Amino acid sequence: MAVQSLYRKWRSQTFAELVGQEHVVQTLRNAIAEDRVGHAYLFTGPRGVGKTTMARLLAKAVNCLHPDPAARPCGTCEMCTAIAEGRAVDVIEMDAASHTSVEDAREIIERVQFRPSVARMKVYIIDETHMLSTAAFNALLKTLEEPPDHALFILATTEVHKVPATILSRCQRFTFVRHSVTSMAAHLRRIAAAEGIALADGAPEAIARAATGSMRDALGILEQLASFVEGPITLHHVQSLLGMTAAAEVDALIAALLAADLTAALRAVNAVANQGADLRQFARDLVERLRAVMLLKATGDRSLLDLGDDEAAQLAQWAQQAEMAALVQWVKLFSNLDYQLRTTPYGHLPLEVAVVEALLAPAPAAQPVAPRPQPARPQPSAPAVAPRPHLSESQFGFVTSASVAPLPASRPQPAPAGPAEPPRPPVASQPVSADPPPVTPAPSPEPSVPAPAPAADPPPPPPAAWAAAQHARPPADPAVARAADAELSLLEQLEATWEDFKRDVRPRSPTVQALLNSARPYDVEGNTIVLLVSSSFHKERLEEPKNRAIIEEVLRRRLGKVYAVRCTIEEKSVEPTDLRGKIREARKDELVRAALNIFDAQIVDIEPLEPE
Repeated sequence: MAVQSLYRKWRSQTFAELVGQEHVVQTLRNAIAEDRVGHAYLFTGPRGVGKTTMARLLAKAVNCLHPDPAARPCGTCEMCTAIAEGRAVDVIEMDAASHTSVEDAREIIERVQFRPSVARMKVYIIDETHMLSTAAFNALLKTLEEPPDHALFILATTEVHKVPATILSRCQRFTFVRHSVTSMAAHLRRIAAAEGIALADGAPEAIARAATGSMRDALGILEQLASFVEGPITLHHVQSLLGMTAAAEVDALIAALLAADLTAALRAVNAVANQGADLRQFARDLVERLRAVMLLKATGDRSLLDLGDDEAAQLAQWAQQAEMAALVQWVKLFSNLDYQLRTTPYGHLPLEVAVVEALLAPAPAAQPVAPRPQPARPQPSAPAVAPRPHLSESQFGFVTSASVAPLPASRPQPAPAGPAEPPRPPVASQPVSADPPPVTPAPSPEPSVPAPAPAADPPPPPPAAWAAAQHARPPADPAVARAADAELSLLEQLEATWEDFKRDVRPRSPTVQALLNSARPYDVEGNTIVLLVSSSFHKERLEEPKNRAIIEEVLRRRLGKVYAVRCTIEEKSVEPTDLRGKIREARKDELVRAALNIFDAQIVDIEPLEPE
């Protein structure tokens, strides 16, 4: 005769024996004591947390023969015993995974009309309810909403999002939560003592963590260990059977991370790999440990963690040593390793790379702060010739070649006083006059300004080349340059939001979205957006009227304006003399882009700098 499994043998028979789920127990107890039991219940939650057990307890409670409603289910009367042994004809348990058709639902509807033969109420327990077909759900709707007075429906599911809303609205819903490590360890000790199984210190907690909140899984692991081990079950036995890594390796790696000791951290990883342990489980244990340190660092509240007393002191010490930013980074980094470790052909290399990244990544994070002011600081010291007392904000709407083309290279060069003096006269003399002194262009617009300007002008003066360009000539055709600048700005917007655009296309046509994966925005020509595609096949398909209409409609919704779409498979080379090409290149410069954003400006012309 087969031996009964521990999780079946030790299934709770009364509300008092049930571990956890206090919120559900209290609600159902009050409903039974006040005779306010509903006609349909829905129990949701992870596997192994007591949904089916609670359903059987409720079936016992509504049929219990104990005279005191508050003491039901008693677990000793004839009805409680019959339901516990599975011989009560009026309590029907059905697995929806194997009874999914509408015929099974119709059979329930036909049989529910008959009154119970022995019990007070006829109870239907439907497990894994989400597996029912749509037709079966629809067939049950009316009966579930208004069942006979003698019928009670209890539905249980692990995937409540698959249950139709029409079913949810007809049931009282209870959400079951995972068991804590502390409550599971205490329950495992009670069962082990009753079964004559010796558990060493730390073994129940390790089993509870491996079960991830499922009491059924925890009892299954305990039963497996009882058959595997002769004598007391130790922590080493649990780790060996489940492929878990010893806590010593996890602790060693965390200590190395906190001490920024890369050598010790890599040794800990290689020690785990040499043991033949499950690297994915090691990463999970590491993340769980780092999470505990992070929560303890953030709140100082031990009640948020399922920890034993022996672990609290160590975690508190780590929390004092660690920085919150580093802990958050490590948790994110190592929590992404599960898939990589499962699919990589390189063994424990992803774990080693993650360890190196965890220790080396924070170092350069503080460095970008220092170089930021360096490109901007040469600007005030570079020019000292042309004053800027009467420049209005409208003048910043122009971006000429003096401030666009070679910004990083041209501004630092005029800074020295000695070598910068000789090259300046040719730059100013070419567009204005043949006089050699560089001061002659300044008095022409305003002769009274040059005297006080060097001493009293608070804002930084502009480069000499920029001042010379202001007096050189006005833009030849600003409208053309503005139009090209606006088109290129729209192109940059499309490039930045291309992935979002493709996601908007998918609901209308997944085929068009797949074709757009081989295309990218390439140019804007007036009211036409040009897409660069990888082959003539994609070009022909995307330019089909129905596909092009979908793209143009999504563009209209996103941009607020009607644009046509054209595809090309040839990438044009930008001519250096083309104004549009120069504006495109200028907009790629970080300083130019910053100036355009700060002053809300447009590029109206680009003038070449004279060689020095």
